[in-house]
Amino acid sequence: MNQAEEIQAFPFPHRDGLDPMPEFAELRRSAPVIRVRMPSGDTAWLVTRHADVRRVLADPCFSRARATRGEGPRINRTTTLPDSILAADPPDHSRLRRLVAPALSGRRAETMRGEIRLLTGQLLAGMERQPRHADLVACFTRPLPLTVICDLLGAPRLDGDQLDAWNDAMRSLTAMPDAAVMAAVDEMTEYLTDLVAAKRAHPGDDMLSDLIAARDEGDRLSEGELISFCIVLLAGGYGTTADRLAGLVHLLLDRPERYQVLCREPQLIPSAVEELLRYAQANVGANLRVATEDVELSGVTVKEGEAVIALTSSANHDEGVHTEPDLLDLTRAAPAHLAFGYGAHFCVGAQLARVQLQEAIAGLVGHFPGLRAAGPADWKRGQITRSPRTLHVRW
Repeated sequence: MNQAEEIQAFPFPHRDGLDPMPEFAELRRSAPVIRVRMPSGDTAWLVTRHADVRRVLADPCFSRARATRGEGPRINRTTTLPDSILAADPPDHSRLRRLVAPALSGRRAETMRGEIRLLTGQLLAGMERQPRHADLVACFTRPLPLTVICDLLGAPRLDGDQLDAWNDAMRSLTAMPDAAVMAAVDEMTEYLTDLVAAKRAHPGDDMLSDLIAARDEGDRLSEGELISFCIVLLAGGYGTTADRLAGLVHLLLDRPERYQVLCREPQLIPSAVEELLRYAQANVGANLRVATEDVELSGVTVKEGEAVIALTSSANHDEGVHTEPDLLDLTRAAPAHLAFGYGAHFCVGAQLARVQLQEAIAGLVGHFPGLRAAGPADWKRGQITRSPRTLHVRW
């Protein structure tokens, strides 16, 4: 068999659910660094062991800028937001992160906890008025983070459905044609440009107004960087959080005894969220980097200019790092994990996401101790993360 025939397509075929994927376990054991073909047609090295994934994410010889700019290897052929914090290497990345990190700091996330708890209660009270049946995605796991991100940006809540549709396009690997994704990015860019203009004329008590001040008063943030960060905030701060919340609730309801553990012992929720994030094999196609020099990973030489995919979902199940990694143990002490990334590109909004996940699950077990699945979930396909599109429940 020649080399071209041996290259596997990546992402691997869709599988419903977030339980451990046997393909990843087999790769960690026998072929921790393999060449795969991405939806763009380009090839990359897929790394699955914890140590290799951490190195790719942290070592400056693996460039994010070269994976998003110029003519290098790509996951797909869509707009890559060249001004984005996600597309930059230090020192540009360091400058951008210093400017935006205060708006998403752990301290600010904690000050928002009360508002998020109140919003959670309002959404769940609305569910309680329904006839004991609902799609949890439509009623709760989507509107909670979507409202949070609208308020953070100072965008009208009524625009949430349109923002959600653009986000779905942004997260596509194979779900939509590249041209449709790029059209959505163009539409979202136009919307955010208008929103920036409105905020510049009439600043509010929101993060976007703060970032505009950083742009206008100190000229430390270009207009393109400002718009790109808003798009990143929508795709990451809303899209990823919404997908994760739906996925974590699915894991809890898939085995009812898991949900009941948190109903009986809600004090476990903060550490349980970390265990759920570790366990959920949700990330199936992100974290692309390009090597700036020849590097060896698990005995395989990655040459300068070649792309690498750091598979955090696999790393979080590395048998050499976690005891019984394929066991979801909600009583496990909060495990260290890579669900929010690692190194310079560690998710800047991780603490805000944690607050939302904690408050959402606490609200659910408090309001609906009898919550249970009402049939199988319908799953999104062809996106960078696996998550339920619908999650029908009864109580």
